[in-house]
Amino acid sequence: MMYDNITSVEDALHRINNGYARDGKYLVNGKPRYTAHAVQMEDAYGLTGIAGRYKFVDGKEAAFAEYDYRKRFQKYQIALNFLNSDNPYCRQGAETMKDQLPAGLKEMNDEIGKLTVMNPELKALNFNKNNIVETYRALIGITSQYNPDDINSYLHSVRAGKKNPELLARMDKIKKSSGVVFGWQPAAKTLDRIEAQLKEREKTKSAVAQAVLNKSASR
Repeated sequence: MMYDNITSVEDALHRINNGYARDGKYLVNGKPRYTAHAVQMEDAYGLTGIAGRYKFVDGKEAAFAEYDYRKRFQKYQIALNFLNSDNPYCRQGAETMKDQLPAGLKEMNDEIGKLTVMNPELKALNFNKNNIVETYRALIGITSQYNPDDINSYLHSVRAGKKNPELLARMDKIKKSSGVVFGWQPAAKTLDRIEAQLKEREKTKSAVAQAVLNKSASR
């Protein structure tokens, strides 16, 4: 049975309202535990155009924007999942929030609207604005600073219930040839950019190495 560790309505409500904190593990010394994989890749390997690097409301850093959104909105995603749970306590807990779900969905869409004004590239997002879980994932995808192609690709893979094997094969090939480590599954267009930049970098390194050899040979 799913969520069989929840043994009362009170437990279910606690999980719904406090799931964002991950049992107290989301904050470290008062700062959000945060990993922006695409940003880390750009910084580690000198790549560009991979991460979203968005602006956030009130000038918040991405990590704090994500924590705020999780605190405000993750309860709606959890409640919707609990409504479909096999566990009766989960369903009963979620029922107490059922009337709040439409307002929560509207708030999330409003936030994405604000972020789209600040970051016009987000107009390319393709998510179901009538689906709480998908809307929440789109919002957190933004705070995780994935580009629109990557967010759309992730949402598509969730709808399909499986990852794209062709993309996984390309990622594995890149990792083996260059040592680049992925913390997420990029879209095909993002992989195109990564491959092109790594190829150009290798060409530059080869040219520099050849120039050094030529200079040594001419002495």
